[in-house]
Amino acid sequence: MDPALVSLAAAAGTALIQAMTRDSWEAVKARFSTIFSRHGEIDEADLERELDLTEQRLRSPSGSLEPAMDEERQRWSSFLAAFLAQHGEAASELHDFVHDVRQLATQDSSTVVQQVTAGRDAYTAGRDQRVFLGVEGEGLSRVDDDEGPRRLDDDEA
Repeated sequence: MDPALVSLAAAAGTALIQAMTRDSWEAVKARFSTIFSRHGEIDEADLERELDLTEQRLRSPSGSLEPAMDEERQRWSSFLAAFLAQHGEAASELHDFVHDVRQLATQDSSTVVQQVTAGRDAYTAGRDQRVFLGVEGEGLSRVDDDEGPRRLDDDEA
């Protein structure tokens, strides 16, 4: 098989799996199904069922998400390579699909920056946070719920 088609199949498999974890998944899924229905390779209902099964596996992995993503990426890349071996004319559509999915991924990305300004004795809620107080003349100290303020020099860790 042509190495360019194998590479395209791998890129499309990766784009497909990454899209399943983004807000744009439904649009990507519809576009992917359209490519296959145009070439009559597989029944659209069967394809959507396979995509839904993959999505379920990724949304509820039994352990870490990475092994599940790698397995599904391999599975879809192999499927796409076989598809392209029979339908080489679909390569340009699949190439456009990969390009568009990557564009959507950049639109889905966002950065959140929170800045909290609080006065004296103000608290914020959050996970894994440490509260440090500047005690005049005593240097920087840490507040522990059980012990109250103590100097950082006193910490063992």
